[in-house]
Amino acid sequence: MLVYATLQRRRFPLLADLMYTVVLLGLTVIGSVAESHPNRASDHIRASAVAPWPAYFLVAAGSIALFWRHRAPVATLAVALGSTLVYTAFGYENGASLLNPMCALYTVCATARQPNAPGGIGSVRRATAAAGITFATLAAMTAARDPFGALNGSFYILPGEAAAALFAGLAVANQRAYIDAIQQRAEDAERSREEEARSRVDAERLRIARELHDVVAHTMSTINLQAGVALHVSRDLPEPVATSLGTIRDASKNGLRELRAILAVLRQADEDAAEPTAPTPDLAGLPALLDTVRSSGLPVSVEISGERRRLSAAVELAAYRIVQESLTNTLRHAGPARAMVRIGYGGEALDVQVTDDGAGPGAGEADNDSTHNHGSGHGLIGMRERALATGGTLLAQRGPNGGFVVKARLPLGDRLPADDDPSRDETGHASESAPENNKEHA
Repeated sequence: MLVYATLQRRRFPLLADLMYTVVLLGLTVIGSVAESHPNRASDHIRASAVAPWPAYFLVAAGSIALFWRHRAPVATLAVALGSTLVYTAFGYENGASLLNPMCALYTVCATARQPNAPGGIGSVRRATAAAGITFATLAAMTAARDPFGALNGSFYILPGEAAAALFAGLAVANQRAYIDAIQQRAEDAERSREEEARSRVDAERLRIARELHDVVAHTMSTINLQAGVALHVSRDLPEPVATSLGTIRDASKNGLRELRAILAVLRQADEDAAEPTAPTPDLAGLPALLDTVRSSGLPVSVEISGERRRLSAAVELAAYRIVQESLTNTLRHAGPARAMVRIGYGGEALDVQVTDDGAGPGAGEADNDSTHNHGSGHGLIGMRERALATGGTLLAQRGPNGGFVVKARLPLGDRLPADDDPSRDETGHASESAPENNKEHA
């Protein structure tokens, strides 16, 4: 048994089964021969009950069938049981040959907890039924044909052998099922850890892509635009200054192109796993953003309605970035235009709308996140992502009278505690009063 177990652990199952079969073949055949030729006179049996040598082929067939017990347990039990029943039916003493069906029964019961085992029994109920059938048929045949009488010879050992095969097999089946369950839980835990780590990596990549687009791309677009305007309107600049401005314009343009390529790589992350983040920018920084846009040559006005108050960091960030991206796209693609920013503080949601009267995209282009005429595509995708991250919605489309319209509705969710005076003017400082429907025009 030690050698057999060692071969099984070393992953030599065929060699282990062959050794098992040879050992059992020797025990059953030699034992059957010894039963037919006892040494004690009291154990002598009648001459008709002495098995001739061809009968031992039945015993050998049952032992040889055990070589396939792991690949076809039920079929092996049928062969071993059948050969033993036929051997017993001839009236020969079957004590040693009983090892064959009992070993096969043990293997069948060991598959009781493995529904998908090839050729296995599949359940404890079926294993118990197989043990009952094996015991009943062997007991009936032994009682009818045993040369020592109905209740003598090997009859008395049958219940113990059948019970031992059944319970030992079920114990092994339970142990295997327990080990399989532990291994499955370990695999599930490892898979869950890998998926969680991958999700975190993807979320971080998406966050970096958003921040690169909203911060770096915005700044570089402004640099490129300002350098181009300076070159266009200032014809009498000294040669070194003009050369420097041209270098700045070209370098910023190339940098934007490379940045878009980087963003395309970063956006291969699983974007559905991204969580809203809370960096510094919020609506309190809106006046500074508008000043930057105005200095870039885009006239922009702002209208704020409703009770102004502090919102959650995610909503504040999303609103700021949506306004920033919309104005950046207007600067880059709308041509000569004016823009209007409307911020509406409602009871349940924050409404953000940015419109312009410039040369907006063609019909249907914005809705498809087209890169033509109104952005590289990443901007519109990023705005929608930010809105969705807060549970809101965003619509970007051609305006009814031309130009371009971006509308976002961001649920407020849980609000942060207000400052001593929650009402703030456009610069972020407390105002003297905060009427419920306050409208300001810049």
